Amino acid sequence: MDRRLKNALFAASAGVCGSSAGLFGKIGMTVDEYFGYDDQALHTNLARFFMLAMVVLANIGVWLLYTRSLRFGSTLVSTGISIASNYIFTALTGVLLFAESCSILWACGTFFVMIGVILMSI
Repeated sequence: MDRRLKNALFAASAGVCGSSAGLFGKIGMTVDEYFGYDDQALHTNLARFFMLAMVVLANIGVWLLYTRSLRFGSTLVSTGISIASNYIFTALTGVLLFAESCSILWACGTFFVMIGVILMSI
């Protein structure tokens, strides 16, 4: 496989893991709302502990995948791809799982961050 493709795949995977950590954290802190458990129930505490463990594992995945991407490409390209995939996956999970809306301002900000990273890598 080409070095640039490996760099892109590892960096994008790191971004998805980073977004997943936020997703697990959000679910873990509001588990009683999603599953209808009592706030002090054993099920709630076990689900929160499980989600906390998933946050830690997702963050470990971020660092492992990001450092692996650095073997195959520059820091700037790896960072840009990781940021872009993190933003996109965060937006998708927010809209699909939590019925959040993405404003035009958020989309413009994301677009300009990505353009800035692209310009810096040229």
